[in-house]
Amino acid sequence: MGSEAPALLTAAGAGDKLTHYAGSLNVPFDNRTSHAVAHAERVVEDSHDVSYEMIINSGADVVIGTDITSGVDLNSLAERLEEAGIKMLTVSGYCAGFEDRSTGGLNGFDQIYHDVESYGKLFGTERAAEAAIDDMRGRVAAAADKVQNSTGEQALPLYVPAAGTLGSYGHESLISEQLELLGMNNVFNDVAKRYFEPSTESLVDSAAEKIFALYLPTGTSSLENDEQVIEDLRRRPELNGLPAVDTVGSVFPLNYYYSSPGPLAVDGVELLADRLAGQ
Repeated sequence: MGSEAPALLTAAGAGDKLTHYAGSLNVPFDNRTSHAVAHAERVVEDSHDVSYEMIINSGADVVIGTDITSGVDLNSLAERLEEAGIKMLTVSGYCAGFEDRSTGGLNGFDQIYHDVESYGKLFGTERAAEAAIDDMRGRVAAAADKVQNSTGEQALPLYVPAAGTLGSYGHESLISEQLELLGMNNVFNDVAKRYFEPSTESLVDSAAEKIFALYLPTGTSSLENDEQVIEDLRRRPELNGLPAVDTVGSVFPLNYYYSSPGPLAVDGVELLADRLAGQ
């Protein structure tokens, strides 16, 4: 499995089933998930590099992946694995961003709960999964209740790469749902995509009052903490003319995984609520 799936598995009470991990060790997992990952065999650092042969040679019964693998026909891969006696699952939270893949009408957090419930059924840990879902629902509701002063504010979600073009998120993304829960409007809510690269004009014209800057600490880039991300945004010419970039307290950096489709998104909405409430 890749980097999103381990926390889903441990939330379902089945962390001890994890035997092989294909993902980053820099993900801010909770202690239970970190323990499960540490005791799994590390197959490869990036789940996009996992091959059919790696899966077969692992001896695993189930593989849990994300629906973002470039250049791979996941339906074909699933069929090949099925013939070899291996079940393939995908993390539901990515499905909305891909044509012809249904989310069953579920929003981002409901997809997280759905995955935890499904893993509980698959591995016979239903009670633990149900308890985890109840806990996550309560935490999300409490985070929403904590924020009172940001109703209706225009928010710009960005992905800040170590190099290259800024990305952003439409209404199919989990960060968009997190912002909505906290009383804000995603300036790109009318974009029917999970992720895209906006034009300079659309960034400036958004007139965003707050910027939520997602970044991915890897230990190898120049963007490893919040301060570096804020400084990088202030240097970017495509954001010239957007006052929020230079306004103290208007830029909120966030580790990417706190908006990814897993239990870490619950931690993420709590972190954002605390920061907004502390203004």
